[in-house]
Amino acid sequence: MDAFAAAVADLEGAAEAEAFSSGMAAIAAVFLALCPGRGHVVAARQLYGNTYSLLAQRLPELGITARFADVDDLAAIERELDDASLLYCETIGNPRLQVADLRALADLARAAGVPLVVDNTFASPVLCRPLELGATLVVHSATKFLAGHHDVLGGVVCGDTALAPVREVARDLGPSMSPFGAWLGLRGLQTLHLRVPRSSDTAHAVAAALARRDDVDAVYYPGLEGDRYHERCVSLLGGRGGGVVGVDVAGGRERARRFQDGLRLVLPAASLGGTHTLVVHAASITHTQLDDDELVAAGISPGYCRLSVGLEDPEDLVADLYQALDSA
Repeated sequence: MDAFAAAVADLEGAAEAEAFSSGMAAIAAVFLALCPGRGHVVAARQLYGNTYSLLAQRLPELGITARFADVDDLAAIERELDDASLLYCETIGNPRLQVADLRALADLARAAGVPLVVDNTFASPVLCRPLELGATLVVHSATKFLAGHHDVLGGVVCGDTALAPVREVARDLGPSMSPFGAWLGLRGLQTLHLRVPRSSDTAHAVAAALARRDDVDAVYYPGLEGDRYHERCVSLLGGRGGGVVGVDVAGGRERARRFQDGLRLVLPAASLGGTHTLVVHAASITHTQLDDDELVAAGISPGYCRLSVGLEDPEDLVADLYQALDSA
């Protein structure tokens, strides 16, 4: 466990790290550690569904409240930071792939005297190292790109002196990563520098191919030149958009279901960041915690599907996606 944590800390440019049994365990430990007693978190609205429900539903029972703002609305975030305990966002938002302006958010957090905590799961330290941009702590669901094989659960928090209270919470509550999970995580890290660029390049090809379809309402991928977040992708991620593609399938929820059912190479599953390409319908799987209004606010349409692109041949993936769209 310590060896895995030290390896991830080194990749993130952190002094140290703490490994957890899951990504949500790591995230929960951060909130509990940095909001002692009663406090409030300012968070980007564009978050993983369970992170959102943790902030909106579970933590208020412990006296920790959350205020949400659009990740691009810096003025709203600045207003909400008054008396906040921390600012929280994702480098690349799950599932709609908004790229956060980490430098600007770090400036706001610094001015308010609060830590910036960044979930770097979708980018991995191969594409972005938030601590170098002003973040205080970085969290990962190690289940995803870090481990990279869809066969282990884990989480990690990286930082410097701010990690101390997180480590105390981990000792008190015991959500430790298993030794075997840590070993699998270390195995995955050995190929991280190969898998992430390959996945990103293939995702770019898949996104470009899907964008040519008339039966696709929209494609979301920051690596595409026409994407709203492309400039930020170049600035923060080195021009690679990561291994996840978002697609609004025309025809809404029912046609999205038929599209997923028609896939042969791509598998329906809620994980991501591994060697095999997966698809998930966000509104019915990863973000069921959000009501209709919250889904709209997060930019998740009824036909939105998230593709986690693996290591297959891009032409094979495009052929499978096209035949599934044709049959839907």
